[in-house]
This record gives sequence, structure tokens and C-alpha cells, in this order.
Amino acid sequence: MWYISTRGMAPRVDFEGALFSGYAPDGGLFMPEELPQLSRETLRQWSALSYPSLVKELCALFIGPELIPRDDLNDLIHQAFRRFRHNEVVHLSRLKNGLNVLELWHGVTYAFKDLSLCCTAQFLQYFLEKREKHITVVVGTSGDTGSAAIESVQGAKNVDIIVLLPKGHCTKIQELQMTTVLKENVHVFGGIGRLLPESVPGGSIPDHTLETTI
Repeated sequence: MWYISTRGMAPRVDFEGALFSGYAPDGGLFMPEELPQLSRETLRQWSALSYPSLVKELCALFIGPELIPRDDLNDLIHQAFRRFRHNEVVHLSRLKNGLNVLELWHGVTYAFKDLSLCCTAQFLQYFLEKREKHITVVVGTSGDTGSAAIESVQGAKNVDIIVLLPKGHCTKIQELQMTTVLKENVHVFGGIGRLLPESVPGGSIPDHTLETTI
């Protein structure tokens, strides 16, 4: 599986390359070069899977076994969801008159972003351990991204995380989630300003006045 930039001006990369690049060199987002085609029979079989099992099947479509063998992939997904409070990870509550509610709040921080970031962190650490490398992740947040990102990598040997939050503009519980994690690889700063950018390349983050919040 190869990934190409939405702007079409960057070399294609594999999953590992896309994972560590974030944005493509031309400023675009990486997307699969081709989307897998699924048969009706496959969809029928998948409809009976648990959420973690479905994630394993979907990830296997986009991450080649030459990068992460299937047994390793299964272990990584299992590790990613081990701290969720509900054994189904994502629970579907069936209410009256055909109304259903999909519960996405059973992760550590109660945010839906726990679902993706816990997997992302497992993939990062897998490749970093194999390559014997270390990275620093910089996160700008308005609340839920920062706490979910922190929980996904807190205590990791190969990853340091720097989180920039808009001081006084997050909810109290979100601010506490970010500023009370006392791990050596977690670094949280409060910025003076309404909102810190979450979705811009690191080199494009404008200057902010920062002060430590721990």
C-alpha cells in the first residue's frame, strides 16, 4: 500500500513514511494511492466482528505485512485498547423506536480521539523500537486532542510529547488531564491566546508567549 499527497507534488511513501511525515512535503495530506475493494461477503462477515477485531482487519488493508506482520499488528491493536473502560471499546446502545447511540467515550480521556490516537501511538513506538530511534511530537490543542495524545504516549521510551494549550480556554477537566501527568516524556505549556493551531505543520506554528503550567 502506497500513500500519495492530496496536492500531487510529493513522492509516494509507504505507511511508515506517511506516519512519520505528518504532512506531505508539498503541504498536502497523505491518502492511499488506491482504495481496497471489499466484497459483499467480506462486509457481511465483518458486520459480526467486535470493534477491535474490525480495526485489525481494516488496518491490515492499509499496512502491508512487510511493515507490520499480522501477528504483530493484532498485538498492537490489543495493546491500544487495553485501557478502555468498556470491553466492547465502542458500545452501541439500542434505544426505543429504532434509535441507536454509538458510545465513543469509553477511552481514558472520555474523548473520541482516544480511539485513533491510542493506535497511532502503538504504531509509532513499534517502528521507533525497530529503528532504535526517538522522536518529539508537538501538539497544539483546544482541549481533547492534547489529553488524548498525552495518554497515548505517556511513559513511552522512544517518544517525547510537547503539548501547547490555550491557557484558560480549555475545560477544567481537560486542563487537569493534561497538566497532572507526571511522566518524564510529557511536557505541557500554556499559551496566551484563544486557540493554538492543531492542524498546521510544525514549522508553520506562529510564535506564542508560553509559560509552564506544571
